[in-house]
Amino acid sequence: MPISKINTKGLGDSSVTAVKIDDGAVVASEIADGSITTAKIADDAVTSAKVGTGAVVADGLGTGAVI
Repeated sequence: MPISKINTKGLGDSSVTAVKIDDGAVVASEIADGSITTAKIADDAVTSAKVGTGAVVADGLGTGAVI
């Protein structure tokens, strides 16, 4: 009989890697607030289309950040 479920205790440290996670397997509701940091966001990954109206205010921008 094949294994269909493995609980957290059955996984060794570092046994689940990015290569083993299918695209789309992790969705926004499963990501804890504050867990995605600036260092984890790829360059040019945040576009104007992804930023909500009013989400960025002048005090949040560095000098020369808008060209």
